[in-house]
Amino acid sequence: MSPVRRFAAGALAAVVVILATALPASAHDSLTSSTPETDERLSVPPDGISLTFSGELLTLGDSMTGAVVLVVDEEGREWADGDAVVNGNSVTLAVKPGMPEAGYQVRWQVISEDGHPISGVIPFTIGDAAPMKGEQAGTGGANPPSTTTDQAADEADGAVRTLLVAAGGAAVAAIAYLLYRFLRRRKATAAAPDEGDPADSQL
Repeated sequence: MSPVRRFAAGALAAVVVILATALPASAHDSLTSSTPETDERLSVPPDGISLTFSGELLTLGDSMTGAVVLVVDEEGREWADGDAVVNGNSVTLAVKPGMPEAGYQVRWQVISEDGHPISGVIPFTIGDAAPMKGEQAGTGGANPPSTTTDQAADEADGAVRTLLVAAGGAAVAAIAYLLYRFLRRRKATAAAPDEGDPADSQL
């Protein structure tokens, strides 16, 4: 392969690598499923809480912690039994026995695979009780996980970054192609035979 073609191929490969590394970093992990599910009405108290995310969650050292999960009712009572445990892309939490019929909220915060904290609220109900209203209802001294990252804004920023990278990659590819054509034309011109003086050809 000629040096010109190697340069063009290298430029295109660089564009592909830039795009491939930029796209996964443009969005945080997200909650894909939970037990209980959002707005689920249970006939009996749950055995525990489980959350599943789209990517591997970060933990704090070897303690397998790094997630904050609270289970609260409208009176502000905390029903979590111990700390949440992170295992790969899942989080589990034991709950205290004897949860009465009532509305509850699971308030969670975890560290996404890209290092950003993400959080959310999962309301559910036991029995025929009315659902719990309002995210801040009945905090009763139990501080819910604070949302330190606006996911919608981050996703928009990620989309903008992706578009900018894509535009930059297209520009690099276009420049590489134009340079390739220019150098190829110069090479072809230099390699063309010299027609010489017509008078010399008659000698």
